[in-house]
Amino acid sequence: MSAVHLFTGKGGVGKTTVAAAAAIAAAANGKRPLIIEVGHRAQMNAVFGVTTIAHKPQSVGRGVFAMCVDPDEAVTDYVVRHVKLRGIAKRITQNRVLGRFFKAAPAVQEVAVLNVVQSYAEKGKYDPILVDLDATGHAMMFLSLPQVFEGIAREGPLRALLDRFTVLLRAKTTALHIITLPQELPVEETLELNEKLVADDNVRLGSIIVNNVPSVTLTPRQRAAVFRRDDGDALLAKRALTIEHTARTLIDSLKKKIARSTIELPRLPNDPTLDELLELGRTMTEVVS
Repeated sequence: MSAVHLFTGKGGVGKTTVAAAAAIAAAANGKRPLIIEVGHRAQMNAVFGVTTIAHKPQSVGRGVFAMCVDPDEAVTDYVVRHVKLRGIAKRITQNRVLGRFFKAAPAVQEVAVLNVVQSYAEKGKYDPILVDLDATGHAMMFLSLPQVFEGIAREGPLRALLDRFTVLLRAKTTALHIITLPQELPVEETLELNEKLVADDNVRLGSIIVNNVPSVTLTPRQRAAVFRRDDGDALLAKRALTIEHTARTLIDSLKKKIARSTIELPRLPNDPTLDELLELGRTMTEVVS
C-alpha cells in the first residue's frame, strides 16, 4: 500500500503549490510520487509547465507523475468495473436521465474519485500519492462518505468500496494535512476544521502546514533602530515587522491549540521555479521522507 497524503485548507492557502513542492522533494529522495487532482480545479499543469494533465498518470518532470481526475470519467471507470464492457458503461453514464442522477445525487462523483485514489494506493506503483483536495467544506463531505452512505449502502460493491476507503483513511500510511496561512481568518477556519476532523475521527491526521510565513531579516539592533526613525524606509520596515509579529502570534496560538506537528513554510515569489519548490518541499520531512 502506497503512502497517501491528503491536502486540504481554505481556498487560496496554496494547496497546489505545497503538494507540488512535496512531490518534487519526494522524487529527489528517490521516490516515485503521483499527484492526483480533480478536473474542475486543475492547476498542476501550470506549476510544471505542461500543456495538459491527463486522466491517467503522466510524467510532468523532476521525477514527478501527475493525473487530473475527471469526475465523469471516474464515474465511468467505476461502472466499468461492475458492468465490465466500457461501451455499455459509457451508455449508462451518458444516458440523459442517469446522467442527471450522477450529477445531482449526493457524493456519486466523490465516491468515484475515491475509487481512483484507492486503486492507485493498492497497486503501489506510485509512492507517495499526494491528493490535492478541494477547499475545506467540500473536503469534509469527501472524507465523511462512509457516514453519508452508512444507512444506504449496507452491502454490494459500494459498501465494499466505502469499507476499503475507511481502511485507507485510517491506515498508518495515510495522513490528512491542513494547510493554512498566518492570517486571522485562515487560522480560525483551520481550528474549526481540525475540531470537526478530531470529532468525526474518519481520517488519520497529519501536520498543520503554515504557508507563506513572513520573515524580516534584521538584527535586534536594526529592529530597535527602525522604531527610532520615521522616514519612508523605516515605515515600510515597521509594517513588515508588524506583519511578522502578527503572523508569529497566530502561529504560536495555533501550536498551543492543536497538539500536532506544525510545519512553517517561507514565502516564495509568485510563480516559483521548480528549484524553489524543491527547497520548499525539503522542509516538509514528515511528508516526503
